[in-house]
Amino acid sequence: MVKKILIVIAALTLVSGASAQDRPARGACAADIKTHCAGVERGQGRIAACVKEHIKDLSAPCQARVAALAAGSKACVADVKERCADVRPGRGRIRECLKSALADLSDACKDSISKAVARRRSL
Repeated sequence: MVKKILIVIAALTLVSGASAQDRPARGACAADIKTHCAGVERGQGRIAACVKEHIKDLSAPCQARVAALAAGSKACVADVKERCADVRPGRGRIRECLKSALADLSDACKDSISKAVARRRSL
């Protein structure tokens, strides 16, 4: 039970980006969206689709945030098992593994994390 609570707290911390030192990385996704999706009209998932289309073009700090989202996403469980089966959890190893495989993640995983990035443009 305690382990589950700690996992939930860690996931919430990753998604919320609570630390002050994390702010530059969070802002990087907003800059990437402005760069790659400038002409895209908001609504009906268009920003998320644009992020998904440009996932391999995102800056390194934004890719790190996206990988953190993927590591905690239910939609990416199969990707984690497939791509990072030999990686021992802890110390950001799963995030690093996913970061190197962002372009090759499943459509379900990409959809999930792209929507999260589009919702939180300041990631």
